[in-house]
Amino acid sequence: MNPVKILIVEDDALLLAELSDQYRRIFAERDFVVEITAAVTVAEARKLAKQGRSSPFDLVSLDVNLGDTDLTGLDVLETLHRFRSAWMVALLTGVETDASFDARIGTEKAGDIRRKLRREAYSRFPAERLLVVEKPSSTLALMDSRHLLSNRLEQIALVYEEVGRLRYVFRPIEVSSLERIPQPKGSKGPRKFIDTTSLHWQIRYNCGEIRTLPNLSGFKTLHYLLSRDRNVSITPEEALSIEPKAEKSSLPLEAGEDPVATYFESQGIAWKELSQLDQDKLIRAALSLKFNRYCELRGFQDDDDLSISEESELNRIIRDLGPLATTAETGYLRTTPGEVDPSIVEESSSGSLAQDDLHIAGGNYDNLGEGRKGKDSPAAQLFRARMKRVRDCLRENGFADLAQHLEDYIMSTGANWSYNPPEEVEWTT
Repeated sequence: MNPVKILIVEDDALLLAELSDQYRRIFAERDFVVEITAAVTVAEARKLAKQGRSSPFDLVSLDVNLGDTDLTGLDVLETLHRFRSAWMVALLTGVETDASFDARIGTEKAGDIRRKLRREAYSRFPAERLLVVEKPSSTLALMDSRHLLSNRLEQIALVYEEVGRLRYVFRPIEVSSLERIPQPKGSKGPRKFIDTTSLHWQIRYNCGEIRTLPNLSGFKTLHYLLSRDRNVSITPEEALSIEPKAEKSSLPLEAGEDPVATYFESQGIAWKELSQLDQDKLIRAALSLKFNRYCELRGFQDDDDLSISEESELNRIIRDLGPLATTAETGYLRTTPGEVDPSIVEESSSGSLAQDDLHIAGGNYDNLGEGRKGKDSPAAQLFRARMKRVRDCLRENGFADLAQHLEDYIMSTGANWSYNPPEEVEWTT
């Protein structure tokens, strides 16, 4: 059961009690553990909003007319956004139809708020996380009013469940651009451009905004950790195979040389010193981020249904995999047994890995040092350095809270690393 912290800002005591009961029931029915905090004035609500930065409210049910002649719920809304202390807000208001509003704050100001309410609200809080909901009219019978209020709170709960999936985001996207082709010095011909794509990352942590950052060494490894089951760990060597420290050598292979061995040795991994089991684990890790998409595109290709852009993507994946492309193809063929050529399958000793789970945690890779328990292997040192650069980059780009979160919850057990966040943190990757 997931926890949900709800702040209800309402100055009508009877309605506050009704809202508390209804929200508690509705969210409990959806397997949430409900914690409710209440505020009855603008001052109380803004104080809670300022205090909530370190532990944001999941949902705020906010009235507009709180009996203050100078400030309204819109000022509370602005404070919630400024301090990032609320994930979602339901602006539950009756000002658009409640005639008593004029008597409380004045006809001119009431009319001005009615005209500008929605525009002002959506300018003060992210639109995708804000609902403006009309309270049931006070002229309705009590039972009708409660039934209508229940229906509207049900809708709020449904929206909350949907938008909650984008609270923690770390996902790759391709950004298209035009790149100018270099021309010989002194050339006066027209400039020529080609379409190019580059890898970027969409990131949001908790109640912040989604931002896009260019790729950085270490982001792919972090993505791997965030997107895997919490019981999965990764060795530094597997991280290195997911995200090589340098491009593989472009020198031609000598006769009889193993291209897979050359691929991993060019990344600083003593391939020939590893057992067959450890070699298989590294191949699985190297394939894991691209294999599913490779199989999907190959299926389209076999069905003669591959678009031009998908063909370019498939070719790019094959280039990125290098000599492991043969292993990926073998794995794909094993997923379509009716078309498998047994002679092809036997060509690669690692081909059977591809259709299995593409990650198995490794053992302890630390090197023993004299007079001490152990020291980091070169791959482990590289892993630590990359994660530090990632955290520094995130801090420099407005993600200080995320950087601290990663420092707290990416943990080492021996030489392996795993991600163990609080239960309510679920990433969209």
